[in-house]
Amino acid sequence: MRQIFRTAVYISFIWNLVLVIGVVLGSKFALPRAAGGQFDSFPIAIRVLYVFTTIFVIYQFVISIRFFQKSIIEKLWILRILTIISIFSAVINLLSPSSLEKWNSIPALIIASSFFYQQRSHKEPNDV
Repeated sequence: MRQIFRTAVYISFIWNLVLVIGVVLGSKFALPRAAGGQFDSFPIAIRVLYVFTTIFVIYQFVISIRFFQKSIIEKLWILRILTIISIFSAVINLLSPSSLEKWNSIPALIIASSFFYQQRSHKEPNDV
């Protein structure tokens, strides 16, 4: 079961990276799946915002990879913030007018559940 969950988390991150990089590059694939699906081409401001989003998703992915490799060194407060951000992302995607963007809430919830699980498994260095 853990292997299935880990695979789902990795697939979710890969999907997110493909999507945010697609926005940065102005991919037609990403148009109906991001930013409300409202653009015929992404404005520069959206692309710049998604550059920072890409960096943030990579950061989240690195934390998850380290967790699955049993290298838990992240602070608990970081994991809590990442859980909240992922839940917020899922809600925003569900509220999108774009039906294709609503599907992005599934990977966001998988990632949120991963960070929640990491919180529950977290041990501070003084807890040992």
